[in-house]
Amino acid sequence: MNPIFQVVISTILRLKRTCPKCTESQIVPASKRLENVRCKFCGADIPPRK
Repeated sequence: MNPIFQVVISTILRLKRTCPKCTESQIVPASKRLENVRCKFCGADIPPRK
């Protein structure tokens, strides 16, 4: 597998979050990766990954 492809996939997976309320997944901006973000589907806060 192409190493660049692996880096892109791993970056996207780190930015993917699942809402605890509606269980929908979304990708958050890299600049917000350490902050709570609002779910674009239900409006609940999604905490950052540990």
